[in-house]
Amino acid sequence: MKKYYFLLVTLLLILPVFYSHAQEVDLLWQGETYTPPFYKGRTLWSSQSRITFLAIPHGAGIGNPANLIYKWTKNGTVLGNINGVGKNTLSFDDSIISRPQTVQIDVLSGQDTVLASASVTVTPISPILAIYENNPLFGFMFHRETSGAHELEDKEITFTAFPIFFSASNRTDKKVNYEWRTNIGGEAETKNSVTYRTPDNVAGTSQIEVSASSEDKILQSANKNFLIKFGK
Repeated sequence: MKKYYFLLVTLLLILPVFYSHAQEVDLLWQGETYTPPFYKGRTLWSSQSRITFLAIPHGAGIGNPANLIYKWTKNGTVLGNINGVGKNTLSFDDSIISRPQTVQIDVLSGQDTVLASASVTVTPISPILAIYENNPLFGFMFHRETSGAHELEDKEITFTAFPIFFSASNRTDKKVNYEWRTNIGGEAETKNSVTYRTPDNVAGTSQIEVSASSEDKILQSANKNFLIKFGK
């Protein structure tokens, strides 16, 4: 009898441990920034851009997520105006003084019992500029980013700039300014795409400098340099 009593007491002691881990919450996030088509991975959070968090509670007895209370904390400060029933998302913009941000989510029942918690620290990155060839037959050559030295196979070639992780809706967003320069002191082109043509009976290289900058976010800028080889 003592043996069964011991087993019963042990079971009652460990059940709360198992039950407390029955509910969990996944804290997902992504930056509201631009990425090119077929980009593999999430959109990252860059300097002065917006970021969105999503809390997804799950597990035994969690109930309807829309009826749960969500308590958001940012850098140790409870965001009272953001919390409430069904409020499982949080969004904010990075300030001009970019720094890591720690976000915590507590999921509570109607009786203010904490069912699950999760936290994550995110750091804003610098945007990058990617250059791809726009082939007249195959379209954008996303499998091969232009860098280093690019040898021309035809008489002309078109390059397009992609402002990755900029706060832009697309690559031609008017809030992003471009500047293409050929060799030192060359005349600037200010379009998203530029076409280069091989001079007749001439062989050599040209240095291409490309830059992109946001019109209203001073921390969002990037540049790229590469060479074009032409002629036999």
